[in-house]
Amino acid sequence: MVFLFIILFIIIANILLLLSTIQIEIKNFKFRSQQMPRHINKDYEVIIKLLILKFIPIFKVNITKNKLEKLKLKEKIKKIDLKLIQNNKQFDKKALVAVKELNIGIKKIKLYVDIGTENASLTSILVPALSTIIAIILHKKVKKFENQKFQIKPIYSNQNLVNIDISGIFDIKISHIINIIYILNKEKKKGVKENNERTSNRRSYGYSYE
Repeated sequence: MVFLFIILFIIIANILLLLSTIQIEIKNFKFRSQQMPRHINKDYEVIIKLLILKFIPIFKVNITKNKLEKLKLKEKIKKIDLKLIQNNKQFDKKALVAVKELNIGIKKIKLYVDIGTENASLTSILVPALSTIIAIILHKKVKKFENQKFQIKPIYSNQNLVNIDISGIFDIKISHIINIIYILNKEKKKGVKENNERTSNRRSYGYSYE
């Protein structure tokens, strides 16, 4: 009886996990590229929640700039060999697959962007193009029109710059994350298999004589 109860508990827990969602709320994040060094405001906040059935919170983490500085995150990132990632073609393929399958939902967003380039003609073309793309994405992702506010403004100053102000609430289903892990693992095994096949083919001809 106890064993049956444990199995039932595990099944229910797995179902609830598959139905759960990670919610990411960004508050008052600002980036300024024209300031040297490039500036990110200190008073932003990122709140990460694990929600069951999209509304019952069971886990919460608050991230601020001060907390990240205490964790010395920048120093840890510098230790990562980015060249290995940049030179890995399979990594680019996997990243594209992951982004496509992630299917990030947008519940609410405020986005204000200033863009400038050294070429005024390029700026005048780039801004409406980006505005159109973002409008299409938000129309598909955000159900309520009042929950989306965005503006992309051209800056004609003969310099390359990007200023971004963003606040919003985004969610990712756990089931999509599990699916991504499965796809990436499948791609990894496929790559290992292809490498092994190439190696075995080289060895088969290695001892041949003409």
